[in-house]
Amino acid sequence: MKATTSTSQDLPLLGVWAIEVCADAVPVVTVTLPDGSTATPLVTDVTSGYRAEVTVATVGRYVARVVGTDGAVDFTAYVTGIVAAQGMPDLEALRGDPDADPPTFGYLGETSATDEELQDALDAEAAAQRAVCRVPAAYPADLRQALLRRVARNLALRGLPIMVLRGDAETGSTIPPGRDAEVRRLEAPHRKLVMG
Repeated sequence: MKATTSTSQDLPLLGVWAIEVCADAVPVVTVTLPDGSTATPLVTDVTSGYRAEVTVATVGRYVARVVGTDGAVDFTAYVTGIVAAQGMPDLEALRGDPDADPPTFGYLGETSATDEELQDALDAEAAAQRAVCRVPAAYPADLRQALLRRVARNLALRGLPIMVLRGDAETGSTIPPGRDAEVRRLEAPHRKLVMG
């Protein structure tokens, strides 16, 4: 038995996961959903072998095992939810809700930045991220973390209008250097390829 589709896929929520194999006879496909339950999708005969389709209805990791008379093949799919405008990083994700009981703090923890400063930095950094990355409709966790970190760096550098770093060789700098390595690492799989 041989897989004729990728054995590892990233899919959006409510997408269709196509599992295809070349096999001697009709195989049995068992799919394990993120909650641990299993499903056995219908297997159809196609030109290249056999195909099962699964509509992925919940976010998380799916595993499929295809078993036939000539062996077995395993498949995985990671399903990411489509992030609507209200799910994107926003002021609450950055500052939390300090007026709540008990207070909650966002990515920045306690901050003296005003809502206007936070929104200005968020808008600028979201635009900068879109300029260098392919931002899919299913906004992934790595891009979200990179955007939050971009905003934190933007706010930290506002106190240094001439870009002079504080600190020295003994104490280290309190401001991350240009081209933040963590942002680059998180955004690397989504970077636009520049030709020319």
